[in-house]
Amino acid sequence: MENANTSLKHSAQINEIASALAKAQGTMKPAVFNRTNPHFKSKYADFTSCMDACREPLSSNGLAITQLPTYTTDGKFILNTLLLHTSGQWMACEFPLNAKSDNIQAIGSSLSYAKRYSLCGMLGIVADEDIDDDGESAVSRPQAQQRVNPVVNTPAPIVKVNAGQSELLKSLDQKLNGECREKINKWLMATYKTENLAELPQESFTKIVGAYENAIKFMENEKLSEAVNA
Repeated sequence: MENANTSLKHSAQINEIASALAKAQGTMKPAVFNRTNPHFKSKYADFTSCMDACREPLSSNGLAITQLPTYTTDGKFILNTLLLHTSGQWMACEFPLNAKSDNIQAIGSSLSYAKRYSLCGMLGIVADEDIDDDGESAVSRPQAQQRVNPVVNTPAPIVKVNAGQSELLKSLDQKLNGECREKINKWLMATYKTENLAELPQESFTKIVGAYENAIKFMENEKLSEAVNA
């Protein structure tokens, strides 16, 4: 199955891989900024650091990730990132490999850049989003265009829940009755200014899942009480 107008692909069902990914993300630590961009003197996390942040959480939850460079049917060079679960369910995305030349060093830099950004995007790893050394090597940029005065005090963009997290929230929402769903929606609107599950912030994902699970437990306890008192 492939979502329209995107390069995100996944198996027919993703309930188990979404649940496993949510648990893995709950234990992932931010990637350590272990490299320095020589052009801007800014720090960033390289691919090794990003893998260190996710390797154990993925393995502990039956998840594995693989990244393979390949060509599309129309001849474009891309990186295919595939997230696998022991259930057989999977999710995949593509990242274009656009090197500034055909020499092996430029291609290697472009591949390194694509691997890191695809990995972080697929798993929700928190890492530096500034232009990095691999990105500088992969693209051609005139010396005169180098950043001199970086923008300060710019608010960081809100990272929304990814596709797997959104699907898990939807599955929890479907278990609620009308009264509980109305209360949850009021809380979401008051707290996050939206009832759209796909627009919720990723940093609050665990808290939101907890709210849904508490609402489901409340419903189950009410049903049990009614059955006992019948």
